[in-house]
Amino acid sequence: MQLLRPAWAVTAAAVCILLLLLLHNHILREGQLAAGTCEIVTLDRDSSQPRRTIARQTARCACRKGQIAGTTRARPACVEGKMLSVL
Repeated sequence: MQLLRPAWAVTAAAVCILLLLLLHNHILREGQLAAGTCEIVTLDRDSSQPRRTIARQTARCACRKGQIAGTTRARPACVEGKMLSVL
């Protein structure tokens, strides 16, 4: 009986530490993008002029080695860096 309380205390402490580590890893991954993907951070539309809408967007990209941030079908994307040297 005397060993049961310390054993439960150690087990509870280990479970708490494990949960804290899992939560910490989840929070760190949430702010990171997968390699080769982009996301739109801000999108501003200016409709002050009649019959004309100006749109500006800011994107955040996590491109792989050899890729750069560009656009594909008017959306932010990672494109091969070699393609731009031809143009």
